[in-house]
Amino acid sequence: MEFVEDVLRFLTARMQIEAEWAVQEKTSFTWWASSLRQRVWVAEPREFQGVQLTTLHVETDLIADVPMDESTWARLAAVNRFASLSAHVADPVAHTISLHSSVSLTADNYRMAQTIALHAMALQMADAYAEAAELAKAFGGQVASSPHPTQGMRTTPDEMVGILDTYQQRGEADSPFTPEELAQLVHLEPRPWLMAANGLHRIDADLEFAAGDVHARLELNAETKHPSLGSGLLMRLKLPVEPDPVVAQRLNANECLEPDAHQPGAWCVDDEHGLMFTGFIPAAAWVPELSRALVYHLSAKNEWARALLFPAG
Repeated sequence: MEFVEDVLRFLTARMQIEAEWAVQEKTSFTWWASSLRQRVWVAEPREFQGVQLTTLHVETDLIADVPMDESTWARLAAVNRFASLSAHVADPVAHTISLHSSVSLTADNYRMAQTIALHAMALQMADAYAEAAELAKAFGGQVASSPHPTQGMRTTPDEMVGILDTYQQRGEADSPFTPEELAQLVHLEPRPWLMAANGLHRIDADLEFAAGDVHARLELNAETKHPSLGSGLLMRLKLPVEPDPVVAQRLNANECLEPDAHQPGAWCVDDEHGLMFTGFIPAAAWVPELSRALVYHLSAKNEWARALLFPAG
């Protein structure tokens, strides 16, 4: 997959990563914008529905020495309700919580996918430094600071740590996901849903989930604003299963291994919406055809989750 090295070079260049604070490898790189490590790596290629793809993962250390019990899963499921492009995911063995996102790369989609990954990298880094200390207190752990293997601890933060201001400024205007763009999604072919309808700023669709007219619900909403990012596109994929925080953690953890679709968001539990995957595409991340691509990836995510939770006997 010749484009993989191009994607890694694109991310390194656009994030303006300084070589002295990075560790480069053929299919991955790690860097420190300050005291927290961010790692980007590409999984082994595989075939999915007749297409060669590979998954690019973005992960930022957040907190360490976290007690792992039922209260941890409940707090994670609640925090992830406000996900933008990444999930808060626990590693029960390492006793850590990190921010994780991924995109599926193919020869046809990698240019759009690398753009999603770029925004996931930037927002992960900004969010990690903004919330690590408070989350460490809430979860009973400590900030997962680490030194560069040769340069030591970075004490002067990279400018990228403050990039949240740029997203907030772009989010002050109306959403670039226009009513016209969302209305066109209803007529997609091939149809990824059983039934879909659109309002002025949203689309709602039923996806097949189980026998007996048991459906998952897909919602895209360009009117709702994110509490810190402003305008954009809110995504929800609501599953007709028991809203269990342990299941939400299981789904997020498996997204870190081998997902079948982009993961710009998180699985969570919400009092009103139940167990769902939610994410928010900020206005600054909009590109043409992105909403169309997200619909198909969310549909694939529904199939992936169903197969994971209810494997065929």
